[in-house]
Amino acid sequence: MRTHRQLVLYQSILQVLQESGCPFCRFLKEYQAARLQDHPKESIHRLCNFHIWGLAAVQDAPAAAQVFIKLVNEPDSLSKAECDICKEVLAEEDLRMREFVSCLSQADVSRWLRGSAVLCIPHGEKLRRQVPPELAARVDAIIQNNRRQLAQDLQQLRDEPESERAGWGALGRAAEFLVSQRGLHS
Repeated sequence: MRTHRQLVLYQSILQVLQESGCPFCRFLKEYQAARLQDHPKESIHRLCNFHIWGLAAVQDAPAAAQVFIKLVNEPDSLSKAECDICKEVLAEEDLRMREFVSCLSQADVSRWLRGSAVLCIPHGEKLRRQVPPELAARVDAIIQNNRRQLAQDLQQLRDEPESERAGWGALGRAAEFLVSQRGLHS
């Protein structure tokens, strides 16, 4: 397998507000990739299906082989216990949610919430539980706006003649909207 190296590692959720898509998904996708690339091999004891394949995709072959030898020889490595990378991603998600909530009074966050905000359903639901009621209503409005726009994009994709079809990205945006970025939530 060929390795894929990620180049961007964000330090704050505020760094991704101006990028497309859900900022929590964007941040956590990069965090997750970095953890797969740089995770101390000796501290990996359990991995889920997604993160085993992710490790194979992003690690160099000798490092991945070292981890896989360990997992093959540990009978509980694929047990129902929580994946080591999943636990770290969830902890980082919680940290970034708290960071975002602590920055609600900042001008760039207020502008983002009023303007170009995009949230997936899972992160929107988590965020709305942590913000005051008036902002929870704004989170709901963001989700509804995203839902309407995606429905339009998907209907257009469905109804366009194949020769004129563009916008296949709508399928990926719909998948992210429904369940967040691949590998962030099971």
